[in-house]
Amino acid sequence: MLCLQCNTNPGWINAVKQNITATIIDHAHAEKKAAQTALNLINTYPEKTDLALELSELIIEEINHFKTVMELLNNRGVKLTKDTGDEYARQLFSNLRKEQPQRFLDHLLVAGIIEARSCERLKILENNIDDSELKKIYHELFPTEANHYRMFIDIAKKYFDKTEVEKRLFELSALECKIIKKLTDKPTMHG
Repeated sequence: MLCLQCNTNPGWINAVKQNITATIIDHAHAEKKAAQTALNLINTYPEKTDLALELSELIIEEINHFKTVMELLNNRGVKLTKDTGDEYARQLFSNLRKEQPQRFLDHLLVAGIIEARSCERLKILENNIDDSELKKIYHELFPTEANHYRMFIDIAKKYFDKTEVEKRLFELSALECKIIKKLTDKPTMHG
C-alpha cells in the first residue's frame, strides 16, 4: 500500500518510549505542518481549483488532528513548545526539482511520502506503547493519514502521466529511505 522502501529504524520506538511527551508535542507540530503544506500548494498553484477543493478537505482533517493532539496535551497539563523544525522533512523537500511542472509533481509526491511515513509510525506507536489513550488516538488517526498519502498520489496522477508519477515516486522514496536510515532515533514523529 505505502511507497516506503525501508522500515523505521528499530531504535526509534525505544527513543519514543523514553520521552513520549516530546513525541506528542512533535506530533502536534507535524499535524500543523501537514495543513501548512497543503495551504502552500494551494497558494503556489491558485489556478488549480480542483487541487484547492481536494486539499481543503485534507487541511480540515489535519487541523482536526492537531486539535486532537492539543487536547491530549492540555489534558495532561503539557504546553506546546516552540517548533524546532523537522530535519527529515527539510531533507526531503530539498530534493524538489526547481523547474515547473516537475517541482509541482515533486511537491505532491514528497507530501505523500511524509504521510506514508506518518502512517507507518502511527502503527508502530499503536502496537508498541502501553498508554491506552494514545493507542486509541493513533488507531483512529491511521486510516486518515493513509487516505492523505493516497490523495497526494492520486492528485499527482491527475496532472501527470501515471508512469512518470510512479517513476519519480520510486526515486523520491529511495531518497527518503536513505534519509530514514541516517536518522538518529529522536523522540519525534519523523526522528
